[in-house]
Amino acid sequence: PGSAFDESTTRNMISLERVVNILSGDDDDDGGEADVLPHYIVIKRKSGGKKTHRRLFDKLHLRRPNEGALCLSALTPGLRKHGLKVARELQRERSVERVIECELRRREGLRFVVVTDDVYLTDRLVGCGVLVL
Repeated sequence: PGSAFDESTTRNMISLERVVNILSGDDDDDGGEADVLPHYIVIKRKSGGKKTHRRLFDKLHLRRPNEGALCLSALTPGLRKHGLKVARELQRERSVERVIECELRRREGLRFVVVTDDVYLTDRLVGCGVLVL
């Protein structure tokens, strides 16, 4: 209690419902300000998936398991709104929680923000702690 980020683990996995709560401002530990969060969320595809998920995964550039990543942040009000829209879209998909993982990461140590649509570059950069849009 007291922080949305658990320092006892290196990877802080959270549920998709918690992602929506954090980005919508319903989470008590969101840092107080409406447009600034002390953390960001990385979503990765773990495995499998149904054909019904295909269109959404294509749109989010998560076509193959363990390849690519999606970062949801609140660097600006627009990015927060977009992140919330994507999280709710994922939430509407049936049984999507079984094929994705959501990780909460601290923003305080963030040194770079990169904008790219290269799936392989995104995967490597996110592994190094870079926020990719």
